[in-house]
Amino acid sequence: MAALSVDDELSLISRGLYRIVSDIVGPECIVVLRRQEWDISDAFSNCISNKKRTRVMSGSKAEGFDFKSSDFDFMFIDRNAIVCTSDIHITSQMHCTPTLLIIETENVSPGFAFIRCQRYQNNAMLKRALVLRSTGIYLSSKKIRESFMSTSMSSCHGPCQTSTLLGCERDSAYTLSCRFWPKEAISFVHRSLRRGWPSYETLMQICKDGCLLVPINSKQQQYSDMTDLQWRISFSLAEKKLVYSMNHSQFLCYGLSKLLLNEVLKKASPNEDLLCSYFMKTAVFWEISEDRNDWSPSNFLSKFWKVFCRLIRWVSIGYCPNFFIPENNMFQGKIFGETQVTLLGTLRDLYIDGYWSLLRCPSLYEDLSLLITRPEIAYILSCDESEYVPSSKIMLERLRFILTFDLSIGVTNREEILRIMINMLSMLNTQSVDIMCTVRLRVNYLLQTYSQKAFLSQNSSYFNKSRNRIMHNDFKTAQAILCRTKTFFCMNYFILIQHIYMAGNYHRTIEMIHYTRHKLQSQSYMYTWTLNGDIIMAALQRGMSYDTVAKSLIVSEIAMYEDTSNEELKLECLALEQTVGACLLSIPPLVFLNFLLILSYTRLGENYRRYDILDELHTLLYHDDGNHIRILHRAISWEILGICQQLCDDPHGAYQSYLHALDNDFNYFKQATVERIISLGIY
Repeated sequence: MAALSVDDELSLISRGLYRIVSDIVGPECIVVLRRQEWDISDAFSNCISNKKRTRVMSGSKAEGFDFKSSDFDFMFIDRNAIVCTSDIHITSQMHCTPTLLIIETENVSPGFAFIRCQRYQNNAMLKRALVLRSTGIYLSSKKIRESFMSTSMSSCHGPCQTSTLLGCERDSAYTLSCRFWPKEAISFVHRSLRRGWPSYETLMQICKDGCLLVPINSKQQQYSDMTDLQWRISFSLAEKKLVYSMNHSQFLCYGLSKLLLNEVLKKASPNEDLLCSYFMKTAVFWEISEDRNDWSPSNFLSKFWKVFCRLIRWVSIGYCPNFFIPENNMFQGKIFGETQVTLLGTLRDLYIDGYWSLLRCPSLYEDLSLLITRPEIAYILSCDESEYVPSSKIMLERLRFILTFDLSIGVTNREEILRIMINMLSMLNTQSVDIMCTVRLRVNYLLQTYSQKAFLSQNSSYFNKSRNRIMHNDFKTAQAILCRTKTFFCMNYFILIQHIYMAGNYHRTIEMIHYTRHKLQSQSYMYTWTLNGDIIMAALQRGMSYDTVAKSLIVSEIAMYEDTSNEELKLECLALEQTVGACLLSIPPLVFLNFLLILSYTRLGENYRRYDILDELHTLLYHDDGNHIRILHRAISWEILGICQQLCDDPHGAYQSYLHALDNDFNYFKQATVERIISLGIY
C-alpha cells in the first residue's frame, strides 16, 4: 500500500475517531431515541391539569448523552406567574393573571436581573420570598431556594436542589418563565440571522419560547444589599434546541469535549470545579456559529481541535462570553489569579501534545492507539449508520425507551384520571410508533394504578360493601378495568393476589402465588432490568408489536403506595416519604411473592411450611447475581427478609438482615430499619 500523505492520514484518523466517539456517545438514531424519551416523559409528567409547575428536562440526559457521569436535571416552571420585560406593554390578558412580575436589568451584572412584583395573589411560595425595597416589592432568589429545598436528602448546588435517589443524582431548579425575548440577548438574534445558524425556523421558535429565570445571584456585587434579589437569566430551552439542531458530527464534537473534561481536565486540575461542561458547550456553540463550513467525519478531529484552542484562548484572557449575552463573562469570580495560571498550564501541556493528547482519555486510549499506528483501519470503518448499527440494537434501545422512563403518576379521582387520559390520548395523533406504544402502555398503567388503589386502599371499607355503595361501585369499576388492562406480565396477578390476601382468602392466595412464581422462573420472561435481545428479536419477528412484547414478556417491580401497602410495610413507606418525599416503594416480584406466602402461612397457622419459603428467600438474597433482584432493590429485600425472620421467631437472623439493609447505599428508609432493630431488643 502506498504511503499516505499527512493530510490523508489525518483524514483517516479523523474518520476513525468519529466512529470511536460515536460508539461511546451513541449513533444518531439512538441519540434521537433518547431525546424523544425525555420529551415524552416531560409531556406525560405535565398531563396533570392541576399541577402548579411545568416540568422540563434539561442537561446532558435531555441533550441525548448517556454517560455514567450524566445526571438528571429538571426545571420546574411556575405556572401561576407571568413574567414580562419592563419594555413590554401589559395587555388585558396579563391583567387577568393572579401573579404578574417585571424583569429589571438596570444596575445589575450582564445576564442577571431583579424581579419586581407588580401584582401577587394565591402563591404561598412567592409570598414568602417577597422583599420590600424603596423602589418596589422584589422577589428574593435566596428565599426561593430555601423554600424549594424539600427533603433531608437534598443539598443546595447553585440554583438547584440536588438529591440522590436510587443511585441517580438529580438536580431540580425552581424557575420562572418569561415568554418575551430579553433585549440584552438581541445580539444573538442578529448574529444568528447573519451567520445562518441556527436556521430561521429554529431561531423563531427560540425567540417565541423566551427565557427562564433561575434563583441564583451574580458572583459580582456580593456585598450589595440587593445581592439576594438577583436572578440569573437562563437560556436552557434555547440551548436544548441548539443542541438538537446540530448535525451528528457537531454533536459528537461536543461529546468528545465532555469526555476530555471528565476524564482528563477535571483529574489534572487541583480544583475539579474550575471547568464545567457548560463552558465546553458554549465553546462548541461559538465554533459552529463562526465556522459554517462542512462538519463531517473527515474533518472531525480538526473541528474538535479548534474548539479546544478556543477554550485555551478564553482561559488565557480570563473571559468566557455567554453565547446569548456575550457581555456576561462566565469565568467571572471563578477562573482568575493563581487558579487561572494553573489551569492554563494544564491546557497548554495538552496543546503541546497536539491531537494525541486525546490518548489521555481512558475510554479512547485502546482504540485510538491502534488507529494511530494503523490509520488504514479507518478504510473498513464505515461512518454510515445503516451499515454499522445493527437493527437488533435499535430495536432493543427502542424497547428500553418505551419501558424505562417513570410510569408512575399521582392518581386522585376518576374525573382527574379522565382529564389525564384525554391529554395522553391526544399524543396518539403521531406517526411515531414509539410514541404510540408508550402512550398505550402509559394509559394502561394509569388505569391499572387506579384499580390498585381502588382494590387495596382502605380495604375494610370495600369489603363491607353494604356500608358504602360508592365504594362498592369504585371496586366493581376497578375490577372491570383490571380484567381488561395489562401493562407488564404478572402485574395484574400481583394486584389480585394482594387483594385476595387482604380479603383473608389465604388458601387462594397461596395457590395463585405458586402459579405466578412458576411463571416468573420461566426462561421466556424478562425483567425490565435484564432485557434479552434474542427473545425480543424472536418476538418481533413473529409479528408482535413493542407494547405487546412489553405486556406479554416483561416483568416489572411491584409498586407499593403507602395507602395500598401491606400493614407490615407501613413503617418503611412512612420513612421513605419523610426522607425523600416519595410514597412509592418498589419491591422485586419474587421477594414480594415469597413475603406474601410467608404471611399467608402465618395467618393459617401452618408455621412449618413458612420455614421452607424463608430458606428460599434467604438463598435468593445471598446468591442472586442481579437476575431476580436489582441492586437498587436489595435494601428493601433485606428489610423484608428481616421482617419475615422476625415473624418466624428468629430475632438474630432478623438482626443480621436489618444490618445488611442498613448498610446498603440505596436504603432510603433507614429510620424504619433502625426502629425495627430497636424492637428486637438485641444490642
